[in-house]
Amino acid sequence: MRCSHIAVMQTADAALAGVETCARIVLWTRAEDAETGWAQGPALPFSLGGCGNMAALRGRLRQLAGLLPQGAALVGTGISGLAYNELSRLGFCLCELTAFDPQLLPPLAAEIEAKAQEDAPVPTGPVATDAPGVYAINLMEVMAAHPEISSKKALRPFLASTPFVELELICGHMPPWLEEYMREHRLTCTRSHLPDGALRARITHALCGEAAQPC
Repeated sequence: MRCSHIAVMQTADAALAGVETCARIVLWTRAEDAETGWAQGPALPFSLGGCGNMAALRGRLRQLAGLLPQGAALVGTGISGLAYNELSRLGFCLCELTAFDPQLLPPLAAEIEAKAQEDAPVPTGPVATDAPGVYAINLMEVMAAHPEISSKKALRPFLASTPFVELELICGHMPPWLEEYMREHRLTCTRSHLPDGALRARITHALCGEAAQPC
């Protein structure tokens, strides 16, 4: 996830505000070119003033969601209660600061991206990489996050239905059933060990006249 939009809640005099004291929101947008940095947009009027009940408050927050890009981070001095729950449900990344300075944007974006990476769900099967036809799976992470998923459950559906050039597999040891599968289906495998001792296996299709080589 790339954090490209950070919306800052402000009081009428441009100080950092909380959700209760917000009078306007300034959207900062990250340029594709890293050297360009962040561009400040015009202030957008926004306030929860006059919201006499929960329905009105929810409606006003949904209006805010319509003003800002999907997945934008929202920064303020305090975001709690119903507003926090509703904004989270609407897909905002909520951040609390005591003060705001544009110089905080790069480290704040980096922190948001790191947290999103930590919170990202662990897939239960191989996933495509940036290289065409190349897939990868970390069986150790899969089985730690999904104890009900065995190596067979994680790999057999993929092997049976997905054409691939290479499958990169990270595991504690090569599953015996997979070694037999590779021999039967003329797959070849090269291996190396990571600094933590885990096995990295790269599985490919054997070339014509080349014998399959189990790890």
